[in-house]
Amino acid sequence: MPTPPSITTRILRLIVEHASISQSDLKVRSALSMSAVSQATNKLLNKGIIRELGLRKVSMGRPKTLLGINPDFTYVIGVQLNAERNLIVMTDLAGTLISEQEIPAGKLTPKQLGDALAKFMKSSAPQRQIGAIGLAISGIVDPDSGYCLRSILLDWNNVDIAAQLSERFSIPVFIENDANALALATVVFGQIGQAHSAIIATYGQGIGAGIILNRQLYRGRHGNAGEIGNGLIGDGTERVLEDVASSRAILHYLWENDPSIDKRNPPRTLQELEQNPSPLTLETLTTAGHHLGVSLANLSIAFDPDIIYLTTEPQTVSRILLDQALQSFQKYRLRITPQVTPIHFLTESHMWAQGAAGFAVNRLLDMLATDIDNDK
Repeated sequence: MPTPPSITTRILRLIVEHASISQSDLKVRSALSMSAVSQATNKLLNKGIIRELGLRKVSMGRPKTLLGINPDFTYVIGVQLNAERNLIVMTDLAGTLISEQEIPAGKLTPKQLGDALAKFMKSSAPQRQIGAIGLAISGIVDPDSGYCLRSILLDWNNVDIAAQLSERFSIPVFIENDANALALATVVFGQIGQAHSAIIATYGQGIGAGIILNRQLYRGRHGNAGEIGNGLIGDGTERVLEDVASSRAILHYLWENDPSIDKRNPPRTLQELEQNPSPLTLETLTTAGHHLGVSLANLSIAFDPDIIYLTTEPQTVSRILLDQALQSFQKYRLRITPQVTPIHFLTESHMWAQGAAGFAVNRLLDMLATDIDNDK
């Protein structure tokens, strides 16, 4: 069984998630004694990991001192490695984007990735302390061992990428599936607000989802929870969602079957595709959106989340597809209760790389709290 987090770790997580927050509010949320809360916050203040943000007046008694993360205590690097593009970013502990650098998309050897990171750190962070590196990888990964088990995009099989990069840069390196990384970052950087559960679905050349339950990432028994792209679409065939609804599948199908498409210069994105859609293109995008919306509706029925996000890179967006996905989701979502699960779209261009930085922050904060507890 996993070891329960220490008191310092629990307090630090609460400060990150609920800043600005007072010690008395921390006592309520943690169910710890005021003495335990004070000891933990004093340790974190003395190390400079958190800081005082000012006072909050209350109706009775003394004003309360508010606490929050010190965003400049250290910095993290996030790396997006997926089918849309490869991107390196640096953020502070609050998720603020400091710098970025795009690197060649497609296959990338571990050495090439290390060289790109070295170049980025030399040019973008020569005077900044880097606390951790996070890799958000399109593929199957083992976050505990740091192995990329399989990435078709990168052509990696059983690559101990975290250990290789950590040895090269003497910095902790964490890896995560790209959908899970994005889901974790919404908690760390606050996009899900006060929600306790959320589905963060990712759409592009692949389709997946990160599942947040009780503000924790749900991985499933074998770490494969949320692989919705591999789910059957339920039309009597054996096709899975990615074979019908992913941008890669749509572009390939229309290149082969739509006579209106110029085979010598075919559309490269769904945005280009829908500028002047043929009847077959319109039908294909609508069908893809329908199956995507039904899949999200089924997820909402299975997990009953507070909110659902559908995230896409800006260049992969098809308004036709997204509109149909929303219609089908609303039609097939759970209707036995009056509550409606909202669905929102995210198309920010840095979100996967910032997601990598976000889960690196999450893991780094646990390490910092543990180091404090181990100090004698």
